[in-house]
Amino acid sequence: MIPLVSLVLAATACGPRYRAPQLAPPGESGHESVVMRFFLEAESGRQKGRLVMDVDGRRGRVLFLNPLNRVVMDLHLDRDEAVLVNRRRQRYWRGSFRSLTWRMWRLRLEFSDLRAWLFEPGGAPASRLKEGVEVEVERDAETGLPRRLVIHDGAALLRLSVLHRRRVAGSLVKARSLQTMRVADLEDVIARDD
Repeated sequence: MIPLVSLVLAATACGPRYRAPQLAPPGESGHESVVMRFFLEAESGRQKGRLVMDVDGRRGRVLFLNPLNRVVMDLHLDRDEAVLVNRRRQRYWRGSFRSLTWRMWRLRLEFSDLRAWLFEPGGAPASRLKEGVEVEVERDAETGLPRRLVIHDGAALLRLSVLHRRRVAGSLVKARSLQTMRVADLEDVIARDD
């Protein structure tokens, strides 16, 4: 298992500073955005950090933030296709979201299920869970949306705590050009520069 967040947050890379996006005016379309704190406990140890997840229909984007609120890596999703980009290292990895979460955290997780658990009041149906995967959801009394999500899969436990929810103006922006970057193995994309 790859200790992604330990590597990411320990890096002193100065990526672009995360700035809260412009909110969508009432009645106008936009997309959903959630700022979360996460904690992972797995065989390889513990990891924690902050994520920003935006969804727009079947597409999504996850920003991995360091303690200085800088974007260390960004993950672009289209259904189950994932592209993890490390602009500082000028590398990217392409594969399935399922493969990414398994290799990073030893979780059998689909993007569609995670999106449903975080952004839909009913969440994903329990019938779609893989055998041995358990999900606990603590919901906000007013909205019915999750405040906290716990995913347990074998020896891995992932806790996501929602810090902020907002509707953001515009549609989700696709990943910038990857022409100047090298395709690389996942371990190379998330590795620290020594």
